[in-house]
Amino acid sequence: MLDLNKIQAIAQSYSPQELFAALVWQRQFNQFNGKQVIIDLSQHTDLWASFLFTKPIFAPDENGLSFGGVIDTLLAMANYRPMPETSIIHFVAYPADTLYILTENQDTKVSQLLDLGKKWRADSVEVTDGTNEEYSFRLKRQLRTQLESNDIQHPRDAVVVCYWWD
Repeated sequence: MLDLNKIQAIAQSYSPQELFAALVWQRQFNQFNGKQVIIDLSQHTDLWASFLFTKPIFAPDENGLSFGGVIDTLLAMANYRPMPETSIIHFVAYPADTLYILTENQDTKVSQLLDLGKKWRADSVEVTDGTNEEYSFRLKRQLRTQLESNDIQHPRDAVVVCYWWD
């Protein structure tokens, strides 16, 4: 059931980025510690433009793996029920295991983000600028369509740093 008053209050109080930060904060599994990731990201806001925490996105997705991740997320959200800590019943948490960070294509920023991946003990860390043949032309154009900048004479190219935990 959706409480529209609560949703309105949340929507007026928080940005989409803050909502995703809350999802990351809640997650802890294997080597992943969401609280530490958010603390580090909040201390290094100069390194990133935005981030998204979700299931892996594969391109191309011949076996439907990305769609399977979407189904996992939809099922977890459908079955989630807040339970007290003392309860022996616990529902599946938001099932994300992949963090995507959009950043400016600068060696210093990217290398610091790669170092954070080591600190966070990610099983895999990759950087893409969309030039890989597996990605569509649209994605390549989007990443080359630069991050917003106050100086339109000097647009900033972007890359995505992807962290995955098993």
